Amino acid sequence: MFPSPASCVALSSGGISPGPSSSSSPRLFVRHPRLAILTLALTGVGAAFRYVSTTIRNNELAQKSSPGSRFYVSVDRSGGGI
Repeated sequence: MFPSPASCVALSSGGISPGPSSSSSPRLFVRHPRLAILTLALTGVGAAFRYVSTTIRNNELAQKSSPGSRFYVSVDRSGGGI
């Protein structure tokens, strides 16, 4: 977390500066609020997509394993749906 003594010596002698610190990440979103909004929007869309796909998969598995599954045909094999 803190710079090592060797990196302080390298910095004071004009050496290579260390990479960006982890604290620069929050400042990025403060400086660029549109980037923060876009990131939150994309995260929300991804979470919604995952929720819907998980729900569809769970419903498919529940129908397949139900007692009357002898007549079950998946949507992929039935040629579509309504």
